[in-house]
Amino acid sequence: MQKQAEVSAPEAAALNTSEYRPRRIALSYIMDAVNVPQDYADELHGLAANTGRSIVEVGGHVQPWFIDALRPTCSARDVVARSDAVVILGGADVHPGLYELARKRWRDVDLAGVSASADDFEIALVHETLAARKPLLGICRGLQIINVALGGTLLPDIGRPTIHKSELEGDGWADHSVSLAAGSAIESIYGTRQITVRSAHHQAVDALADELVTVATAPDGLIEAAEHPEHPAMLAVQWHPEDLYGDKTHLDALMSWFLRQIP
Repeated sequence: MQKQAEVSAPEAAALNTSEYRPRRIALSYIMDAVNVPQDYADELHGLAANTGRSIVEVGGHVQPWFIDALRPTCSARDVVARSDAVVILGGADVHPGLYELARKRWRDVDLAGVSASADDFEIALVHETLAARKPLLGICRGLQIINVALGGTLLPDIGRPTIHKSELEGDGWADHSVSLAAGSAIESIYGTRQITVRSAHHQAVDALADELVTVATAPDGLIEAAEHPEHPAMLAVQWHPEDLYGDKTHLDALMSWFLRQIP
């Protein structure tokens, strides 16, 4: 038998090292803020975990990297440099000072849950991700942060009752239809012009940032998804595809598309 050539340890380590490095997906949200109830914080953890589950199941050799927007261990620039793609998840209201909401309307914002430093970090994350031309996905608050980061405004409170949130005696979650724009990325993901989504929000996009285009709307006219024509790997949705009681195939289809945007 012919003896195989011996390879030194350093040489072996240098061979195909790229095969061992997973694609790293940064997922940002506010973890365990002292100004929100613990059950709400736990719900955010569950939504984040389900997003990570989907990324691993549909993406294979990937590494979800959860970032605490309230206490990041590195700068937004470093997060983007060390990641292949970025997801901004749901959470508390955005600080009204960031989109110059009239002071008399601040009472409509849940100021008790606002974390201005987390808002600043995630706004920086938006700019750094787009500048690096890496895939960016926003979910619920993520859409709102992206819109504010690019100069858009928010409705501080859409009121009750609405189709977007269950009544006061409910668990906060509601299901409603959404119309998807023809030719949009979101339509290509689901292969239809109409889907039913899981929703739980009281803020929404008001004036959409000039750089963005609306690609999904609710029956009441609220913006449900936006894309960036100059950054085709950016997509943001207002609903919660990652809710544990939602349609798992919806989340997996979204994450599959998102991961395909990584070069």
